Amino acid sequence: MDNQIKFYGQGREFFGIWLVNLLLSVVTIGIYSAWAKVRTKKYFYGNTDLAGDRFDYHAKPIQILKGRMVAMLFVLIWFVCNQLFPTLSLLLMLIFILLAPWLIHSNTRFDARMTSFRNVHFNFTGSVKSAYNVFLFWPLICAVLIACCLLISAAIGGSSWLGGLIVSGLSLLLGFVLFCWVSAEIASYFVNGYHYGSCSFSGKIDTKQYVTTYLQGAVLATVLTALMVGTGIALFGYSFHDISNSGEGIAANGGDFTMIFAIFSSYIVFILIMLITSGFIQARLRNYIFSEISIKETAEYGLISRMTTKGLITLMLSNFILLVVSVGFARPWVMVRTAKYVASVTAVQGDLNALTVEGDTLNASSAVADELAEAFDLNIGIG
Repeated sequence: MDNQIKFYGQGREFFGIWLVNLLLSVVTIGIYSAWAKVRTKKYFYGNTDLAGDRFDYHAKPIQILKGRMVAMLFVLIWFVCNQLFPTLSLLLMLIFILLAPWLIHSNTRFDARMTSFRNVHFNFTGSVKSAYNVFLFWPLICAVLIACCLLISAAIGGSSWLGGLIVSGLSLLLGFVLFCWVSAEIASYFVNGYHYGSCSFSGKIDTKQYVTTYLQGAVLATVLTALMVGTGIALFGYSFHDISNSGEGIAANGGDFTMIFAIFSSYIVFILIMLITSGFIQARLRNYIFSEISIKETAEYGLISRMTTKGLITLMLSNFILLVVSVGFARPWVMVRTAKYVASVTAVQGDLNALTVEGDTLNASSAVADELAEAFDLNIGIG
């Protein structure tokens, strides 16, 4: 039995909330932004339906405000130091990097505990130690290994270019595999850390799936690039020949305009290729990760994701066009359209009415880490 998630929010309805939030945040010099965040979360959670019931968000605005004030103080101190004391700003940046895993862990736990479904709260119990492993220590060790390989490659290349080339290739291969491994471990950290009341989520995330998906993405990007380059040569090859051989020919044949158009088009094409590739990878990995998630206590329940590359890319492109054309005022519609799409491709497997869950109200008295993580764009999850 599949329970399709549905989102009932409307762009026009949310626009009123968004506009009031924006105006009051400006008038109060940002103080109301804490209430604005809670109102926004409550709107989106309250309009998300699963098996006839809605989600809810329980954070208090004063929690958000306190956390936001501390976060802004940290940002202000760093900004001032960056302008007046560059050396001290580097030290602060190092401290921030060392704190980043803790911030990510605390942010995830706070958001989970403030979310409920059928009066049962979610929770996140991933350890801080594991957060430091997947977000700091293992990536650092991987970077050191790759750097050592590249140094060895440079040393060998001085005496044998072939040997240096081989070691460089192996270094790139090692870096690629390690990147996939770390990405899989990060996903595993989140998947196996979430709880819904007394039920815990679990899933075995395989590095091979990441390697395969990223390789397919690389092949897709290569094929698209080759096609676009071939098309570009066919369309602009003659004009480029004129440009490279004769200044008079450029003016006579309109080469200046053609060159500008070709350069502009190449940037657009590059962005499209990156968008298609990232959309393909994101959709494939999301579908895979969700297919591996189940409730540890019973395999009867799990998550389903049916995201497609076409659907995701269409959403991102149309949202971007809406924002540009409206000079940002279409953001409420963009947020609602995104929520509707994500809900439409997500379902929960199993009879939820037969699921017995025990849960206590989980309090998170401080949102400092949550706001710090948001201030420095550290909101990471499995989406």
